[in-house]
Amino acid sequence: MEELFGVSMNTIAVVVVAITAVILALLAWVAFRNPVMFKTGLRNIPRRRAQTTLIIFGLMLATVIMTVAFGTGDTVSSTVTEDIYDLTGETDMLIVWDEEGSPRPEDERVIPLEEVAAWEQRFASDPDIDGFLPILLETLPVINTATGLNEAGATIVAYDTNAAAPFGSLRDLDGNVVTLSGNEIVVNEDLAGEIDAEVGQTLVLLLGGYPVEVVVAAIAPNSFLSGTFDIGATEHPGGTVSFDFLSEILELDGVAYAVVVTNAGGVRDGLDRSDVVEEKLNRVIDGTPYEVQPLKKDAIEIAKLFGSVFTTIFIIFGLFSIAAGILLIFLIFIMLAAERKPEMGMARAVGAKRRHLVESFLAEGMGYDLGAAIVGLVAGVFVTFGMVGLINAFAEAGLGLELRTNLTPRSLIIAFCLGVISTFIVIFFAAVRASRLNIVAAIRDLPEPIVTNPEAATWRGYARAVLNAAVAGGSIAVSVFALYRLPNDFVPLFVIALLFGLVGPYVRVLRQHNFGAPRHERIEGGGIPLWPFWLVPLIPFYLVALLIARIMRDRNPRVSLGLIVLGILLPPIGLLLVASQDRDRPIAWGAGFGVVGLALAALFMEWAFSSDSYFFFAGGVSLAFGWAAFTLRYFRAQERISFTVLAGLLLAFWYVAPAGTLDFIIGDLEGGPELFFLSGIVMVACGTFLIVYNADILLPPVATVGARLGRIVPAVKTAVAYPLTARMRTGMTIMMIGLITFSLVMFSTVNDNFTNIFLSDDAKGGFDTIVFVNSNNRTDDLVAALEESGVDTAPIIAVSEQRIAFAGETEIFVDAPSGPGVAGTFTVIGADAAFFATNEFELKRRAAGYGSDEEVWAAVANDPTLAVIPGELTDAAGAEFSEFALLILDPALVGEGFEPFTLHLHAPGTDLNTPVTVIGQVDDPGDIFWNGIIVQRDTVVAAFPDSDSQRFVIKTRDGTDQEAFAKSIESGLAQASAESFQKLLDDQRAASQGFLLLFQGFMGLGLIIGIAALGVIAFRAVVERRQQIGMLRAIGYQRSMVALSFIFESSFVALSGIVLGAVLGVSLSWVLFTSGGIGEASEGGSFIVPWLQLIVICGIAFGASMIMTWFPAQSASRVAVAEALRYE
Repeated sequence: MEELFGVSMNTIAVVVVAITAVILALLAWVAFRNPVMFKTGLRNIPRRRAQTTLIIFGLMLATVIMTVAFGTGDTVSSTVTEDIYDLTGETDMLIVWDEEGSPRPEDERVIPLEEVAAWEQRFASDPDIDGFLPILLETLPVINTATGLNEAGATIVAYDTNAAAPFGSLRDLDGNVVTLSGNEIVVNEDLAGEIDAEVGQTLVLLLGGYPVEVVVAAIAPNSFLSGTFDIGATEHPGGTVSFDFLSEILELDGVAYAVVVTNAGGVRDGLDRSDVVEEKLNRVIDGTPYEVQPLKKDAIEIAKLFGSVFTTIFIIFGLFSIAAGILLIFLIFIMLAAERKPEMGMARAVGAKRRHLVESFLAEGMGYDLGAAIVGLVAGVFVTFGMVGLINAFAEAGLGLELRTNLTPRSLIIAFCLGVISTFIVIFFAAVRASRLNIVAAIRDLPEPIVTNPEAATWRGYARAVLNAAVAGGSIAVSVFALYRLPNDFVPLFVIALLFGLVGPYVRVLRQHNFGAPRHERIEGGGIPLWPFWLVPLIPFYLVALLIARIMRDRNPRVSLGLIVLGILLPPIGLLLVASQDRDRPIAWGAGFGVVGLALAALFMEWAFSSDSYFFFAGGVSLAFGWAAFTLRYFRAQERISFTVLAGLLLAFWYVAPAGTLDFIIGDLEGGPELFFLSGIVMVACGTFLIVYNADILLPPVATVGARLGRIVPAVKTAVAYPLTARMRTGMTIMMIGLITFSLVMFSTVNDNFTNIFLSDDAKGGFDTIVFVNSNNRTDDLVAALEESGVDTAPIIAVSEQRIAFAGETEIFVDAPSGPGVAGTFTVIGADAAFFATNEFELKRRAAGYGSDEEVWAAVANDPTLAVIPGELTDAAGAEFSEFALLILDPALVGEGFEPFTLHLHAPGTDLNTPVTVIGQVDDPGDIFWNGIIVQRDTVVAAFPDSDSQRFVIKTRDGTDQEAFAKSIESGLAQASAESFQKLLDDQRAASQGFLLLFQGFMGLGLIIGIAALGVIAFRAVVERRQQIGMLRAIGYQRSMVALSFIFESSFVALSGIVLGAVLGVSLSWVLFTSGGIGEASEGGSFIVPWLQLIVICGIAFGASMIMTWFPAQSASRVAVAEALRYE
């Protein structure tokens, strides 16, 4: 894996290692500069080993998730890459006919051997090219007469084996060089396995219905030289014969279908020369009808992209767990700060400064951080092995390869560093927060006194909050986004704002430091903060900040509201005002950064409408609601009402907007998988606010119900009441559990509903068996051919023959046969009358004038100029992963009761142009097996004479064993391969279920975070409420009631998070699915709730939560009454 989100992994590695080195260097500097506080922090780690173990267990999840994501990406990338190297060997380039640039009939698309000889002579002494090898290629049925087994579509490659030495030579399984002559054939491992071929046996190739005997000379590993040319296929049955032999039976003289080229340097090193060789070859073939394809290079790049996509998917789905992990880290250190509060108060009383507390806290936090990162890295390696095992067990069919676990040192280093960095950032902010304490209150372990702000709820205080937020970092964020999005005319303005913004945080820090204090508060002889010099690129901005602080520190001017507003708009003035402001006056940071968020929301809106991005629109709306909440709180609006109303309105927006209700205002914005994460974060946050601000409403019903509960009523009441006294920690825990439950439930629900649509029995169209016939050996009457071969045809009710022109073989114009050019390519399926009379496909849309689906099918059956299109033809998402420029129609063309329109079917390289009129669109399940424009069979034959693909679909009687019937067809017809539609559907369902289990397991790692959070809270509550427990025991609570109170308390928090996540996940899935918000296919479809999966997910989460709470509950019940009441 070489890239992540478009950024080189090498670049990411350098950056994260550099940041980690700075963090560790800063930590070493703290240890050297202040060893006492550093040791004070570290000594707390072994004091409570159970708690330390739980903390490390919770903190390690971010590293685990990163390790699994990168490890899985590396595994997929390396497995595919190794398979490509094994298959391609020393073949690097391919020269073929340029079908797009020089369209010709198929029999004319050949390369004369004289041309190849000229290339060989020209590059004979070229240091970058080792050789050329002309080849022939055919797909033929192969029969083993000794075993009676056959393969309908074996790839037979022909070349001069004596000339293959520069390509590594054709070799058997033992590595011996094999040369071929006459009718000898080398079969590869897949073909040998399919037909049980052995050396010396006689095989029969069918060409045009005529048998050609060949003798097996050897069995070779799968490779290009042994007939493996389709890299993307899951199976590669093929073989190799001599060039002269295949030329003779194909009646070709002096021509090849393609030429393979090997670069100098061997299997791997030759890849580095691909660009140079491609350029050289293009110069030579310029002006000819040929093109050069860097075969190996393209395949390796696809492999790397595949690995990057896998990693990206895992990281996107892991973002919920990472977000929950960040909340857990913050929660843990808030609770550690509460535990250390008296200790920190005494430290401040004997002369320690705030920065000393921060340093001590950082030392302790980094001890946990490094331990968690190491444990997480090791655990992540084991989980990666487990994930790969799950993929191989459940999803191998969907991937088409067996993964081999591979973890590169680079990925492990990145995962470790990201774990350290993410945890350090949260620890730093938690440490700064913890250091702000009242010394007297801290020593006596009392709540922090409320500091009166004379500017509270005033416009002056609001403006000063905005000014400080802008200087403290807000202007940096706004300037960066503005520079990225706004026109060039604004660049100079925001560059200046960014430069001053980089000075701002230092000014803000210095004002609170002794260096920036006014004369009457400043301790003479104190130095300047030295830590900013660790950030070498930012040193010039720090020096400017020092100068501003030195000039303004003794000034304390009276500043008007207008001047503050001017300081917000003009950064230089803002810096001066902040550098001289009253250090002790409180600042409403929430309100200030709320306005910064509003400014970002405006930029997000501009981004949304200029790029049609729903993500930025929804993000902007959410930020605007955040600003409103902080503003109302600042101006002392009733918190419960304001937060409840705003949270409810924002939830309503997330339900209404995806349903298309706001489209008349915002237009048609596009969204992607990133919305999955954003919606979860915002909606669960809103739900959490609704719960923590309104949970006390539950107390009266609990009291009413409690009358029926007898002796456990007090335990139930305290279980509901106590979490509401600590809203922050309760809300964070609910949000952690809710986030993970939301992601699991929504992913499972959406996946089940899409499986229900696309992989339902409707995809079969009323048929049971599909038969593919080798294009070199077509049959006109399948039933007669089966009867002739001795196959029982009694189960057959109906048979439909179809001729197919695949994407790449067609050019399709939309109402412009000679106008603006090719609109695209798409598969065209020609069906006979039996198909139109028998199929059971439902139509999504019908043209005006057609009252039923039957009328549409009957019209196409009777008129060769009519057509029905598939659902995917109006869905641009399907075209993103095609190797061809697929035709995509405007969905507006096929609205309800649409006007018929014309498509022109054009055969490349010919003058043939066939107009057809579209009168219907097949419903989405048909896209699985019938993803093509459906017309009459004779229409395809006439429009695309070179397209010779043939297949049959069979409808059988009830009770027929479909798999056995398909196998009997394959046994009877050597040129045919048959499959049961039901088996194909079951295989795809199994693959879908396998991927579902895989991602559920990965996202389920986040549940450990929520469970760990409950454990941390429960352990802390036992210590924190020791005296309360003693009082409860003294007034009559039994031990069992104390334990029940703790268990019910955790149950309330856990159930709140679980129910919140489940309800939001299911409801949002329903809105998105039924409104078409996640694809046209889902619009108006029936919605199912996977109750069993939901019960299992919620049951596991709740059960694990209870297990984690049981131990601290038992500990609380064993607290001695007298000892607890004496506790100080």
